[in-house]
Parts: sequence; C-alpha cells; structure tokens
Amino acid sequence: MSAKWSVASIARAHFATYTDARSGKMLPSDYLSFLGGPGVVALVASIMASAGKFQLMDVSRLLGGIGVFTGLLFGLLTNTFTLSLRVRRDEGLDSEHVVVKQVAELFANLGWSVIIGCLLVSLIVVAGATHPAKAALGPWWTGVLVFLFLHLMMTVLMALKRLWYAHQKIADLPPKGR
Repeated sequence: MSAKWSVASIARAHFATYTDARSGKMLPSDYLSFLGGPGVVALVASIMASAGKFQLMDVSRLLGGIGVFTGLLFGLLTNTFTLSLRVRRDEGLDSEHVVVKQVAELFANLGWSVIIGCLLVSLIVVAGATHPAKAALGPWWTGVLVFLFLHLMMTVLMALKRLWYAHQKIADLPPKGR
C-alpha cells in the first residue's frame, strides 16, 4: 500500500490504546469488547438474516446520516489536533502528562473512527448500488454492516470517555503564567 494513503499507522495507534492506563499492558477485554462484541452481534444478525428473521433493506437511506456523522468526526479530529498542539506547546506539558496522553489517545481513536466511518459509507454505497431497495441484504452484507456500525459506535463512546476524562483533569493543570 502506498505510504501516501496507508492507514496502518492510524490502526496501530488506535489499537495501542487497548491497554491498561496504569501498567501499559494490553487488555484482552478491550479487544473482546470492541471487536468481539460487535462480531458476535454481527454473527447473530447474519444468522437471523439467513433465516429471514432480520432484514436490512434500502441501506442507501443510511448513507446521508452515516456520511454526515463521519464528516463531523473528521471535524472533531481536526479540533483534537489543535488541542494536542495547545496542550504540548501553549501549556508546556510534557508527553507523559495525563492530559497529553488522553488527548493523544483521543486523537488515535477519532482517526480510527473516521476510517471506519469512511469504510462504512463506502460499503453502504456498494450495497445500495448492488441490491434493490425492496430486497433484503444477504447474510454476509448484513454481518459486515452491523459489525462496522457497532464498532464505530463503541469507538466513538471510547473517544467520548477520553474527552470526558481529560475534561475532569483540567483542574490538575498547572496555572498559566501571567
């Protein structure tokens, strides 16, 4: 993959946040929660779709909402970039400060969210273009779209938690010089 459009470093940074904050050790429970949970729900949705008990139809109607949501995530990512610059440069905090670490992890999570959102939008376009609006998607399509949607939502919730945590630590920041 060309280095100009490779997302490998974003993926590495995001998955590196699946660690214990105190010990720095990888947390298998995070992988189970953020990948296994959506995977199990997607598998159930696929099985139900193959049995005719769960139907995703006219998925192109989801395109606008997911597209706008992804665009807003990109805007939040650029704001987080600015925040990252400010806490490092303007506040003079070192890279080990808890707020700096949270902002860096927030940036990684939001970057991954944008990638997942773009992938989800792209797959919705393909699914909408290849399936009639009145026909249900097949089990494979159902599972993939359900997985990506749930993974995206859980990643956004993790980003929200990081932003909330950083907000709570504002009181611990050193006072600004006058």
